[in-house]
Amino acid sequence: MAAALGILVLAVFGQTAGFGFVNFDDPQYVLRNPLVLGGLSWRGAGAAFTSLYAANWHPLTWLSHMADVSLFGLDAGAHHAVNVAFHLANALLLFRLLRVATGATVRAAVVAALFAVHPLHVESVAWISERKDVLSTFLLLLTLIAWVRHARRPRAATLAGVCALFALGLLAKPMLVTVPAVLLLLDGWPLGRAADPDVPGEPGRVRREAVPGLLREKLPLLALSAASCAVTLVAQARGGAMGNTGDYPFWPRLANAAVSYVTYLAQALWPARLAAFYPHPTYVGQGFRPWQPLAAALLLAAITAVAWATRRERPHLLFGWLWYLGTLVPVIGLVQVGMQAHADRYTYVPLVGILVAVIWEAAAALERIRWGRAFGLGLAGVAVLACAIVAHGQAATWRDSLALRSRQVEVNPDDWASWLGLGMALDDAGRLEEALRAMERARALAPVQGEASIAWNSGGVLLARLGRLPEAAASFRGALALEPDSTSAWLNLGSAQEQLGDPLGAADSFAQAIRLAPGGAAAWAGMAR
Repeated sequence: MAAALGILVLAVFGQTAGFGFVNFDDPQYVLRNPLVLGGLSWRGAGAAFTSLYAANWHPLTWLSHMADVSLFGLDAGAHHAVNVAFHLANALLLFRLLRVATGATVRAAVVAALFAVHPLHVESVAWISERKDVLSTFLLLLTLIAWVRHARRPRAATLAGVCALFALGLLAKPMLVTVPAVLLLLDGWPLGRAADPDVPGEPGRVRREAVPGLLREKLPLLALSAASCAVTLVAQARGGAMGNTGDYPFWPRLANAAVSYVTYLAQALWPARLAAFYPHPTYVGQGFRPWQPLAAALLLAAITAVAWATRRERPHLLFGWLWYLGTLVPVIGLVQVGMQAHADRYTYVPLVGILVAVIWEAAAALERIRWGRAFGLGLAGVAVLACAIVAHGQAATWRDSLALRSRQVEVNPDDWASWLGLGMALDDAGRLEEALRAMERARALAPVQGEASIAWNSGGVLLARLGRLPEAAASFRGALALEPDSTSAWLNLGSAQEQLGDPLGAADSFAQAIRLAPGGAAAWAGMAR
C-alpha cells in the first residue's frame, strides 16, 4: 500500500519539481522574507518564535522554510519536492491511523488513496507557501496515532507525548485548535472508550458516566488550543488580516459559512472550476440571495439529524460528519481573515471526515449484496483514477504565476484581484501591453477606492516602463485622487515628474512620500536629486 500511494502521489505531484515560485504569497513567505532568506541559525530560530510576520505566528513553518533555504537555496523545485514528501507521508500516516484504529485495512487504503489525489488538496501541496498545511497535518496525524496508543494503554508518558506532538502541530498552523474535539470523536468511534459493554451490537451507545473522565483527560490539550487561539488573534489583528466588522457584518459572515460548508461538499463530489481565490460575496458587493444560506443551513441540519439518528448503528457517519464540521470551524469565516469566501486548502484535513463516512457506509452497504466487495473495489479504483487525472491537471495550473493567474481569471472573470495578479504575472513575463490591459480591467472592477487606487498605481508603473510618461503621471494622480495617503503613488508620481523635467513638482511629491513614510530611503534619495 505504501508503494501504491507513493506511485499515486508522484504521478500527480511529481511535475511540481519543475515548477517555480508564484506571485501569490510566495514572495512574502520566501522570496522577500528576511526571516527565511537567512537560512537556519540560532538567531533566525529566535526570530521565528518572536515574529508575527505576515499576520501569522507559526514558527515551525518558518523553520521549515529556513531549512529549505539552507539546503537548496532558492531552487523552487526542491521546495516543491519537500511539500510533496510531506503530503506522501500524510497519506501513509492516514492509512496507518485508520488501519490501526479500525482494523479495516481495505477501507483505510481507499480513504488514504482518495486523500492522496483529491483535486481539492492540490493547493496545499503545489503551493510552496502552504507548507504549513502539509507540515501541520503531518504532526496532527502523528498526534492522533499517539492518541490511539494512549487510549488503549493510558499512561502519563503517552499523554505527554500526545501533548508534545499537538504543541508542535500548533506551532506549524493554528488551525489544529480543534484537535481536542477530534480526540473525543476518536474516543467514541472507533476506539469505543465510552461504549456500553452491555450492548455490544451498538458501538455508538455511550455510557454517560464515562464522559467526564474523557473530558478531563483533554484539559492539557484544551489549554494549548486556547493559548494558540489567543496568539493567532493577536497576530492577525496586528497584521491587518482580520476583516473589519463594518466590511463583513455578522449575518453575511454566518451566511457565507453555511454556504461554504455546502460548497466544499459539492466540490468534494465534483471538483471542477477550482481556483486559488474565490472572492467573498460581501467584499465584491454582491451578497447571497436569501434562499441560498437558508437552503444550505437546512441541508446541513438534515445531514446532522440523520447522522445523529443513526449514531448507534452507524457511528462512522456521525464521526465523519462531526470531523468535517468541527475541523472547518477555525477557517469557515465566522472570524473573517482575508478577502476569500472559501479556499481549497481549508479542506485538507476536514475532507478526511467525509471520506471516512462515505467509504465506510458504502462498504457496509456493498457487503450485503453478492459480488459487492469486488464491485466496491472496482468503483473505488475508478474514483481514485478520476481524482488523479483531475488533480494532475489542476496541479499544472500552479506551474508559474502566469498559469495560476490565468486560471483565476478564467474561474472568476469579475474579480479585480485576479486581474491585478494576472497583470503582475504578465509584467514579469515581459508582456507589458497585455499587463496594462489586465490592470485596466482590474481598475474597472475594483469594488472600493483603495483597491482601484492600487490598480491605477500599478497601471502607471507599466505606462512608465513603456515610456508613456505623461499617461503614467496621470495614472498616478488618479491613484492619489482615490487614496491620497498612498506612499507608493506619491513616490511613483515624483519619479515620473522628475523624468518629465519637472523637478519642483517631483520635490513636492517626494515630500509627500516622506511625510507619510519618513523611513523610506527612495523618497529621500529622490528629494536629494
